[in-house]
Amino acid sequence: MQRGFLVGAVGGVVTVAAVTGVVTWLCAAKDLQHTTVDPVAQGLYVKADGRLAVAHTILEARIQGWYHPLPWLGREIHDVSCPSHLKAVVGAAETCTARSDGGRISIPVRVIDVEGDPARPRVTWKFDR
Repeated sequence: MQRGFLVGAVGGVVTVAAVTGVVTWLCAAKDLQHTTVDPVAQGLYVKADGRLAVAHTILEARIQGWYHPLPWLGREIHDVSCPSHLKAVVGAAETCTARSDGGRISIPVRVIDVEGDPARPRVTWKFDR
């Protein structure tokens, strides 16, 4: 009787661990880490080389908040710093940095879509973990 209970308990724990691992893997695979900003509505326009751009402070805040949405996935970061504004041009890229576990890590950022009126664009950008 005790042996059957032990086998069932161990089997249950293994099953729960396997299901949790698969769900975490699926969530991480689908996690694109992208965001869209409408700079005009929020007064967030800045200029970079004469072009409209997303302010580096917006990049830093969004990366800080979204870097690891699942507590068991990714790493804690702080002190995010982006060297310049991200131009509102598809393909524009920047590399931000952050502190994690006592060291600095690089976080590539890239514009993936710009929609609407060029004078009032919606900018969608993503960052890599």
